Amino acid sequence: MISGCHDAQTSADVANLSSQFKLPNPAVNNTKRAVLIGINYTGTPGELRGCHNDCLNVARFLREQGFRDENVTMLLDDNKHRSPTKAAILSAYKKLVRESKPGDVVFCHYSGHGGRLPDDNGDEDDGWDETLIPVDFKTAGQIRDDDLFKFLVHPMPANVTMTCLSK
Repeated sequence: MISGCHDAQTSADVANLSSQFKLPNPAVNNTKRAVLIGINYTGTPGELRGCHNDCLNVARFLREQGFRDENVTMLLDDNKHRSPTKAAILSAYKKLVRESKPGDVVFCHYSGHGGRLPDDNGDEDDGWDETLIPVDFKTAGQIRDDDLFKFLVHPMPANVTMTCLSK
């Protein structure tokens, strides 16, 4: 699924995998920005192996689409990049919102574990909140879909084209 949000509303469209996917160009004098998160959980029972490579591949794709390195924030648990803690992830999303202007193009990518927790505010028909699982989830907790809406989707300025890819 590829999701886009406009004017704080969300929609989900199934990607057409038979045609090449291209991100739109921003309006004149506007910017392409991205937040890429890859968590391998190295040394834990839930260790993954491909999440860093996913981010590096997406970064290469974004460069081909005209994204400049200085506008791409990458969080990886590799001891080279900023660690994808809960606080760092939410901070990166808040910064993305703060810097984005109408006409900009925004891309968010998450590669890591996802989960679900019992809905804590009654807004889920199925009774569950979907979550992202940051590297420090045992101490800081998971990032609920409600948090993503509160800090990323809802405050994003109108007329920003946002694409989110989670795997």
